[in-house]
Formats: sequence, structure tokens, C-alpha cells
Amino acid sequence: MTNKEVVEIAKKLTLENMEQLIHIFSSNIDIYFGSSKKVQFGGSLSKELPVCLNGAVIQLNSEYTDKNNPLKKQYGKYLK
Repeated sequence: MTNKEVVEIAKKLTLENMEQLIHIFSSNIDIYFGSSKKVQFGGSLSKELPVCLNGAVIQLNSEYTDKNNPLKKQYGKYLK
């Protein structure tokens, strides 16, 4: 499929359609939150509710991916 064909399909999508597609591809999406001088922060879309409609926008719901090491515990010294 060419870029032009993808653009034509994208122009026809509703917010609900985009929400569905993001949900389908949610396991392939990582989110960069930012960085400090020594650490980069990121996460994945939530497995339970990766995406939802929030009024006229699409809301992405993320979670920190290291379940055994909460963000504050592991990186608190860099978050000051």
C-alpha cells in the first residue's frame, strides 16, 4: 500500500475507528515520557485499557512497564 493510499484511508476514519486501530496495535506501541540527565522514561500502553475516547480526542493510557520496581522507587533521585 502506498503512502497516498494510507492517507486516503486515514481521511475517512472516525475517532472511533482510530481508537479501534490503536487498540489493535497497542502491543506494538511504546511511549517516551521524557528524560533527566541520566535516565530516559518510557512505558507501554495499558493492557487493560490502552485507548479510549475522551470528548473530541483520543486518550492513550500508559503504564510504567517495570512492575517490580515502581517508577518513584527506581528513579526518584532523578525526579527532583
